[in-house]
Amino acid sequence: MNNNIIIPSAIAETLRRHFFQNELEQGAFLFAEAKHENGGLNLVVADCYLVPASGWEVQVEYYLQMKDSERAKIMKLAREKTLCAIDCHSHPRACDDVWFSPSDVAGITEFAQYAKWKLGGKPFAAMVWGEQSIDAVLWQDEFSHAERVVRVNICGSTNQTLIPTGSWFRAPKGKHRFALYE
Repeated sequence: MNNNIIIPSAIAETLRRHFFQNELEQGAFLFAEAKHENGGLNLVVADCYLVPASGWEVQVEYYLQMKDSERAKIMKLAREKTLCAIDCHSHPRACDDVWFSPSDVAGITEFAQYAKWKLGGKPFAAMVWGEQSIDAVLWQDEFSHAERVVRVNICGSTNQTLIPTGSWFRAPKGKHRFALYE
């Protein structure tokens, strides 16, 4: 499938400032319109929500746990906008090889089912941002498995095409790779 996420450059810049403001992981949600085109799905971002420090039960350098009330608020925003949700978070210091950690995979997979229920089956995506790389996956239809996002296009005053690292679908490079997350 040729799945893509399209983000206006102003929103991408807002995300980057939020994500890399300090050494803690940060989170945000994008709200997007789903457009089926050319045998794939394009999620065209229309708005964003930056999760504030008060929205986390836990927020440290290598782990985030959102408050239930914040999660409900975000799903309500998506429903009101009649848009899909894209769960985003940062991995500070990931540089050019950002990846979904095992705890990311478990938590996001569970959250995808919650999003399917709360958003009436609209597609749901997840992204992890490093300073110089990105990874992304999405769920649609039956939500039976994560699908690749092949491209993230930043469009507007600056145009950039980012190719997700594909970490969700590859084996870890040795035990040390996930040591902080086990």
